[in-house]
Amino acid sequence: MATQATPRARHSRTPAIIGWIVFLIAVFTAPIYLDNQYDMRLAILVCLLGSASIGWNLLGGYANQISLGHITFFGIGMYTVAIFQTSLQLSPWLAIPVAVILAVAVAALIGWPSFRLSGHYFALATLALLPVSELVASGWESLTGGARGLSVPILPSGLASLQFDTPEPFFYVAAVFLVIVLVIARIVRFSTLGMRLSAIRSNPEAATLAGVNQFQSKMTALLISAAIVAIAGALYGAFLQYVDPRTAFSWDTTLNLVLFAIVGGLQFWWGPLLGAAILVPINEYASLQLSGNLAALGQLAYGVILLLLIIFQPRGLGGLLQAAFQRLEGGIRK
Repeated sequence: MATQATPRARHSRTPAIIGWIVFLIAVFTAPIYLDNQYDMRLAILVCLLGSASIGWNLLGGYANQISLGHITFFGIGMYTVAIFQTSLQLSPWLAIPVAVILAVAVAALIGWPSFRLSGHYFALATLALLPVSELVASGWESLTGGARGLSVPILPSGLASLQFDTPEPFFYVAAVFLVIVLVIARIVRFSTLGMRLSAIRSNPEAATLAGVNQFQSKMTALLISAAIVAIAGALYGAFLQYVDPRTAFSWDTTLNLVLFAIVGGLQFWWGPLLGAAILVPINEYASLQLSGNLAALGQLAYGVILLLLIIFQPRGLGGLLQAAFQRLEGGIRK
């Protein structure tokens, strides 16, 4: 017999529902209040890099399995789209599933041996991916264009080619992808897999004693994570219409995926998006407005924000928002 939700249970969901509605309205009406192409470009970057960071967080945040090589999956997505549109002259939409398959295969090759060992072997293994990936991309000139990279030819504007005369249509593509990734992250967070990952993060030994299959749980999270990051990279490559080894496998982007999650809150499925929404504009502003010795101020701002959060709010900005929601929930109950 089905049970009806109590008034208290319905009230407890009210702030979350309101938050989702406000978020969706704010996202899909963004072209109305972002009235120039530069701001729209920033919004697209927030969506794509935020999605990639959410993908990273499925493993790095939920299970505390720090990956320093997720940008490899991102680069695989970028290169796959570029190769499909240049050498093969095929649709970028056909490239996306291929990028997912390649990224998942690479993730399995790294995770299979490293997850069977204790300690931080996975972090070291993923760190080794960066120079190897860049070396392969630089040396395989017949496929990747080598150090010169690949420039996607200009095609007729439209969804089929993922090329548009204005950034607004691409923003909607990125926004839809972001919403899908957020839904996946929430499902994983509150699923049996999410509970297992949380147990692994809290106490790996106790999780094993409780019957949690650590290898299976971490491998499943890694494969989902790699797929999400690869799709984000594919869309990013379609947006830039250019890829080279330094862009595809950038150490800065790797650190950013981690920083977004830390700043937003590792334990929150929406935390990395919050971090990206704050740090991407800071980084872009620093790159645009500051030059020479002043360029270091952007990185200094990153460092100051991270330090303040570690000292005063270890749970990230998501912890502050959660406290605000709890106060709102208390007010509604009254």
